[in-house]
This record gives sequence, structure tokens and C-alpha cells, in this order.
Amino acid sequence: MNSTPTFEDQRNLLLRSLDEAHAKYHEDGVFSGPSVYFHRRSLQAARAQDFDHFAEYVYAALASWGMHRMGPGGSKMCDFEKFSSSLRGVWPAATLLRERTPFSLNENDWANLKGIFEQIECMASGTSLVGNSKVMAHLLPNLIPPVDRAYTLTFLFKHGRIKNGKESEWKMLRQVLEGFFYPVVLSPLFQKKAQDWLARGNNWDTSELKIVDNLLISLVRMQHASHSEATNGTRSRSFGKSKDASQSAFSS
Repeated sequence: MNSTPTFEDQRNLLLRSLDEAHAKYHEDGVFSGPSVYFHRRSLQAARAQDFDHFAEYVYAALASWGMHRMGPGGSKMCDFEKFSSSLRGVWPAATLLRERTPFSLNENDWANLKGIFEQIECMASGTSLVGNSKVMAHLLPNLIPPVDRAYTLTFLFKHGRIKNGKESEWKMLRQVLEGFFYPVVLSPLFQKKAQDWLARGNNWDTSELKIVDNLLISLVRMQHASHSEATNGTRSRSFGKSKDASQSAFSS
């Protein structure tokens, strides 16, 4: 029996919800300020092959996306010098992959992507998947989406657990790329919508894979809202029954 998730249900749900999820994401507007500013500046620097500005902008983007928490506890990024040095080491390989798309990857490309993932050093903590995927989502936006625990892993695996170690974390990243993100991007239904959304130039619709990420985030938020409403409704009904029972007891 194959225990590897296929993500078929998640793909179908997203493709059924394209318009609703896209509209809700942009209506909510929960991500703004430095997070979108440094996101877009990082992408611009990558396109211009401006290493120095890219390193600074993406470092700031990671911090504004919650990858560095002040004080004790929480995620921590490594020093800029260490991060920048690791990024410089993968810059030539990334440049060769910039024109690749999910339609055109071969095994040599996959090996290069793995090498880039394993060489990037952005986190001081033991987990690399979230931070490194976010760096690569700006360095290679046509090939890598940002991955996180709260949205991506919760939506796909129903949990946010990550087995530390770059080998196992790369396997998880490749699994979600091949099993979810790339099949969605290759869908003719998605392609038709995505080209229209990209042409509009919305702040967060910066690549096809980022659009999938946006839709996924929106679906998770909608599911949470629906669950909260159902829970609150159950509590209200229970409170009403208890109140009726109390009134009946006092009147008898």
C-alpha cells in the first residue's frame, strides 16, 4: 500500500474554488506593509540579477514574514553575513535555472534545485524548509513557492510537523511541488485564470506559484472561519438549551 499522499483532494478543492479563494484573499488584505514591499523588491532585484540588493531585500522580507522573533523563543534567522555568503554560493546555479518552468524541469535541474536548497543558510534554528523555501520563492519564483507550517503543511498534511534535516526537508518540498503545486499550475483551468490575474498586477499575484500559495492561504482561512462559526453556533445552541432548562426548573 502506497502511503505517499497524492494531494488529489486538495488539488480538486483548490481548482473548484479559484474565483472565490482569489477574491477572498485580496478582500481580506491581511498581508501588507513591509511584507509586500520587500517581497516585490526582492523579486525585482532577482530579475535584474542584482545580488547585493537581492540579499538585503530578501533578508528583510524573511524578517517581515515572521521568520525572526525578537527575544527568547520563536524562530530565529542567522546573521546577515552568513546568510549572504551562502546565497552567493548558490547564485550562479540559480541564474541557470531562472528561465526554467515546471513544464521543462529535468533530473539535472532537480539536482541543482536540491543543491541550492541544501546550501542556503538563513535560519539559526534546526528547521530549514520554511526559511529556505521562502528565499528560493524570491530567487526562483517560477519553480518554488513559499512553504510554511500554518498554511501549506496544514492544508496538505493536516499538520505542521517537519522532520529536521535538509535531506528529509528537501524530500518534503519536492513532494509538495510534484504532488500539489506543479499539477495545479499545469492545469488549463488554473492557467486561464492565472494569466488574467497576473495581468492585473495585484500586489501578491507575482508568479503562478505565488498565486497558488495565495489561494491555499485563502482556503485555510476560510476553513478556519467556517469551523469557528460552527463551533460558536454549537456553543450558542448549548447555552440556549441550558438557559431554557434553568428557566423551566425555576418555574416548576
